[in-house]
Parts: sequence; C-alpha cells; structure tokens
Amino acid sequence: MVFATLSTAALAQEVTDADFVVSFTNGSGEQVVQSTRVVPATTGACYSWRLRLAKTKAAVEITEVLRLPSAPETWDPGSDVSDVSSDGLNATTALSLVPEDGWITHGWCVAEGDPTGRYRIEVSTATKSLQVFGFDLRAP
Repeated sequence: MVFATLSTAALAQEVTDADFVVSFTNGSGEQVVQSTRVVPATTGACYSWRLRLAKTKAAVEITEVLRLPSAPETWDPGSDVSDVSSDGLNATTALSLVPEDGWITHGWCVAEGDPTGRYRIEVSTATKSLQVFGFDLRAP
C-alpha cells in the first residue's frame, strides 16, 4: 500500500458530508447522474466518491484503495494508480486534491471485463480513515 505525505491541513480533517455518484447513458441515450450505491456493469458507466471537508482550502494528500470482488480481465488504471496488487484485487492511488467549495472527489469508469459484485473504496489520510464506500457493480 502506498501512502502520500500528509499535509498539515489534513491532520485534523473532518468530513461533514459524503456522496457516491454514478453516471451512465441509459437505453434512450440520455445521460443519467444519480447518488446510488449500484453501478451498472456497462462499459463507460462511471462512479465517483465525494467528500466535503470542514475547514481545508489547501491541497489534501489522501490515499484511495479500490477493492474489487475478483480480478478484472485486464487492468488499465491510467496514470493515477500508484500500485495494483499482484492478485489484481486492489488498486492504491495517492492523490493530492484541492477542495472546491469544500469538496474533494475521485472516480473510475467501468471497463470491459470488470467483475460484477461488491466493491469497496477506502479513502484516508496517512493517519486517519476518512470514509469507506461500498457499492455493487451489477448487470443492467
């Protein structure tokens, strides 16, 4: 697991609100954006977590761990991922996020071959768990 350097601003980080947002194109071709813990297992559907922080305006150094129910057919994590575990079940990402109106966010999109089932995203600083998001990737 890779942990980012902790900024002074993140030492007393308090989460005042949290949301998990899913976006996808429905069968009618309309873009759907909603707060839910169910993600359609459709290539291109995206999901993101959002945390509202109490006082921070400066960049916050956090670590995100995405845990999958089983290894995907392939990993194409892009440039954000710091480490994918050898079994392919976990992706650990170190992020420096500047809050906008107090909110920080990060997300992923479903790729072909992603397994269905229960996923988990853990968001933390080097010294404190900020939030855990559990969600299901389900066939539409």
